[in-house]
Amino acid sequence: MKISKKRIAFIILTIIFIFTPSLAKSEEPSLAYSFLKFSAGIITGALIHEGAHALVAGATDTQMSWKIGTYNQPIGFTEEAKSKDKGMAVYSAGLLSQIIGAELILQADKIDKNDSFIRGLMAWNVLNAVFYTLDYWVFKITNKGNGNNYQGDLKGLEHYSNESLAQGFAISIAVIATYQGYRFLKTQTWAPDWLKSNSYNLSFAPLPYGGFIFSYQIRF
Repeated sequence: MKISKKRIAFIILTIIFIFTPSLAKSEEPSLAYSFLKFSAGIITGALIHEGAHALVAGATDTQMSWKIGTYNQPIGFTEEAKSKDKGMAVYSAGLLSQIIGAELILQADKIDKNDSFIRGLMAWNVLNAVFYTLDYWVFKITNKGNGNNYQGDLKGLEHYSNESLAQGFAISIAVIATYQGYRFLKTQTWAPDWLKSNSYNLSFAPLPYGGFIFSYQIRF
């Protein structure tokens, strides 16, 4: 079953319009309602991820076809990029959209970080990024390569660039997503006091010769 890019974009916009939460804080009326909002956040995050691929494909004039239940994913795409740069842009767009989206949520003071929808959206942005990189390195369920055949965002990126660049991109995504997850946990009402305290701080910074360094500070 093929799905056009226009239909994908329409579905994404519809889901976002229906499930976009109020920025004002409100009480959750029931556990079932909270679960539905959390699930809607995850679904919206997944659609934004795939939508980013479609938008970049359209911007780079890259032909793309979608199929449901393929490449060990609920929905997957096949592209015909006309250059390495365009292929790299298409395959990196999904994970980059998650990092950018998570950062926008963290930076926006008016967004209720304890809203169930936002929790679901952040769960997708953080956990999917981390597990996707683990799949590329370890599990190799979604990300696979066999000669000129490849599947998965990181394997696609590797195909159009090289293994070193794909590895660096994967490490960067995993590090940034982990750090964003830590910052988001600090905003949660259920988080323990020691995590919220400024006496403890997790941070990361790029190194001048490449890579990142993690640091964990304890103030006495």
